[in-house]
Amino acid sequence: MLRSNWMGLMIAVAIAITWLISLIVLLPQHSTNYSPVLLVFWILSRTFLHTGLFVIAHDAIHGNVFPGDPSKNRWVGRLALGLYGFLPYQTCRKLHWQHHAYPAQARDPDFYSKPDGHLIRYFIRWYGSFMRNYLTPRNLAVVVTGIVLTTVSLVFLAKINSQNLILFWLIPWILSSLQLFTFGIFLPHYHDDDQSNNNVHQTRSYYYPVILSLLTCYHFSYHREHHAYPEVPWYQLPDVAMADGYPEPFLP
Repeated sequence: MLRSNWMGLMIAVAIAITWLISLIVLLPQHSTNYSPVLLVFWILSRTFLHTGLFVIAHDAIHGNVFPGDPSKNRWVGRLALGLYGFLPYQTCRKLHWQHHAYPAQARDPDFYSKPDGHLIRYFIRWYGSFMRNYLTPRNLAVVVTGIVLTTVSLVFLAKINSQNLILFWLIPWILSSLQLFTFGIFLPHYHDDDQSNNNVHQTRSYYYPVILSLLTCYHFSYHREHHAYPEVPWYQLPDVAMADGYPEPFLP
């Protein structure tokens, strides 16, 4: 699929700059200045932008930010994961490609194959397993250290209200991890009784309308297409779906 070699970078820069500006604007504010509705709006907006940082890193892992330039993709991925939550790029890259090589198998670090008939409990256990695979003791130590140093710097040196850090940084980060897990792992790879994702990639797509697909998780709902064409950037997955025989996205 034809695309500008600069398109991925421009979109990544736009997401990262919007994330940074929103953080700079919101952190010094008093949360009491916002109505509950506006406060929820800003938290969800920050969540969406925070998820965008991970999506940038995900595209870098697949070489889609700088097509044909692995070195630049690595730098972009490292920066994006660092901003997202002090995550190690090499670990995430290794585990993500392992996920693509062995989808829904024993060696898939993103899969949890122990359903017990209780959907919510299965979701929680799978989420816990997913987080443990990426947050090894060493990685967890780096994340915790990063959080502590950032918090101390912003609260004691920049005089940022700790409540604002929680509302506009920590809560969006937690919600973002749930967003990524729900729409990028659990729903696409969940095996129900009818084995409806019985295909080589062991995944299914949810053909939401394009805007809804973007808002849920940057078109991760087009997951079968992503596994079939990992070289295609996230923003072109709806085009792939339509080219593969879906003239217009629809709800399942």
